[in-house]
Amino acid sequence: MNGHGYEMSEVLNNTTIDVGLSNLTLNPISQDTYLTEYNPTLHHIILNKTIPHIKVVFDGCEMPTGMIELTQTASFQKLIHSAHCRSLTNNPLEFNLCKSDEEQGGMKAFETAKSQWTWRNMDYWFSRAINACKQVGNCGILFQYDTELNKTIITTYNYEDGYQVVPNYDEYGFEIARSLVYQVDDKIVIDTYDNRKHYRIMQSDTTAGGWEIVPELHGFSRCPLLTKRGKVSWEYAETSIEMWELMTNINAIALKRFGTFALAFWGEMDRESFKRDSSTLIINLSSDTTQGKQDAKVLEFPEPQTMDAYLKTLEEKISLFSSTSFITPKDITTSNSGGNGIALAMSNDYALATQSALDWKMFINDMFYLFQEGLDVENNGIDKFAQLQVAAKSIPWSLETNNTKITNLQMEAKWLSMKTIIEKSPDAAPDEEERIIAERGALIPQEAVSDADSEKAARISKNNSNEIIDNEAKTGMNA
Repeated sequence: MNGHGYEMSEVLNNTTIDVGLSNLTLNPISQDTYLTEYNPTLHHIILNKTIPHIKVVFDGCEMPTGMIELTQTASFQKLIHSAHCRSLTNNPLEFNLCKSDEEQGGMKAFETAKSQWTWRNMDYWFSRAINACKQVGNCGILFQYDTELNKTIITTYNYEDGYQVVPNYDEYGFEIARSLVYQVDDKIVIDTYDNRKHYRIMQSDTTAGGWEIVPELHGFSRCPLLTKRGKVSWEYAETSIEMWELMTNINAIALKRFGTFALAFWGEMDRESFKRDSSTLIINLSSDTTQGKQDAKVLEFPEPQTMDAYLKTLEEKISLFSSTSFITPKDITTSNSGGNGIALAMSNDYALATQSALDWKMFINDMFYLFQEGLDVENNGIDKFAQLQVAAKSIPWSLETNNTKITNLQMEAKWLSMKTIIEKSPDAAPDEEERIIAERGALIPQEAVSDADSEKAARISKNNSNEIIDNEAKTGMNA
C-alpha cells in the first residue's frame, strides 16, 4: 500500500489530504536470533572474520578453528534480562477486592483465594512467563483441570522449549482463540482454545484433508491459554552491545600483537652481540668497541585511553538504551554515593518497570481470574471464588532497605489496618495473624501508635539521606 505522499512535501494550512495507512517495510527476525544474542557463546562476534582472532597453539600445532578462540564476548543481555525480570517479579503481586458481598462471605473467600495463591506458589509461574517473554519475545500460560488429581494444573510454554503460542483473529481483527503449536514425531500438533472448547488438531494420513480435529470442553468460562508478546529486554541496546564486543576485540588483538612495551636496539652489532646460554639470550652491547654507537632502551607505548573512553561511552549508551543501571563496587563511594543518589541513578529502571507493570496488568488479572475459576472447579463447581471482583497488579521493584520499609510502616500505622501492616512488614511470618490472635486474643496492635512515634519516623525519613524511601518526598518518584 502506498503512503499518502506528503511526508516530504510542504502542506499549506487548511489543506485537505488523504490519510494514509502504515507503509513500513520490515524484515522479520527469528526468535532464534534472540536465543543466540542471549547466549554469549553464540554471539556473532565469534564468527566475525573481518577481525583477527587469538588462537592457542600447543607444541607448535594450532588448535582447530573454533575450538579454542580467545574472542571476548559480553553478557550484557543476561544482565539486562535479569534486571528487567527483577523489576517485575521481586515484589509479590498485589490483589485488591473491588466489590465484596458479605452475605456470600466475599471477604473470607478473597482471603482464601490469596492464601491459596501463595501456598501454590503462583508467583513462580508468573515469573516464568516474565522470564520467557523478556528473553524470546512471547510466552504462554495454560490452565487445565486434572480430574484424577482434582487440581488445577498450570504450565508455561515458550519458543525455547519448542512451542509457539499464536493468537487467532477473525476478519475484523478481534481475537477469538489462541493456539499452541508444536511437533510430535515430526507431525504438527495444534491445540486451539476458545472461550468454551479445546480443539486438538493433528496431521493425519488417514483423514480427509490431512488433518484430524478432536474437540472437548475445557471447563473454563474464558480462554484458558494466556499469551503475552513484547520486546526482549535488550532490544534497543543490541547494536551498542555488538559494537562494544567488536571494539573490545580489536583492542585486545592490538595489545596481543604489538604489546604494551618494546625493547629497542640501535647501533652497530654483530654475532658477538647476541649469544645464547641454554635458554637464556645474552645481549652484549659494548660501547668500548663501537665507540658509543650502540644502545638499548625499553619503549612503553601510551595507554589506549581513547579506546577505553569509547568503551565506557558504549557502556553508558547500553545502560541508557536498555533502562538498566550497571552499578559496580567501584561506583560506590562514601563521599558521594548515598542511597538517594543511587535511586536517582536508577530512575530509568523504575520508569521502565512502571510502564511494564501496566503492560502486564491485563495478563495478571486474567491469570488470577482463571485461578479463581480453578478453585471453584476443585470445589465441585460452586460459584464462590469466580464471583469475586479482584484487581491484580505487579508492584515495580525499587531499591529500598528493610529499615526504610519499617520506618515507612511506622509513619503510616495511624491509618493502615493491622492486616496491611502485616502484609507489608519484611519481618512478618506467614502465620503472623494467627500468632497475634493467639497472643492477644484479637488482631489488635500491642499498643497504640502515638502521633509522636509517627512524627519521629517522619523526621528520620527526611534527615537520613543514606536511606532510600519509596515516596515522592525522598525520590521525586510517585509510588
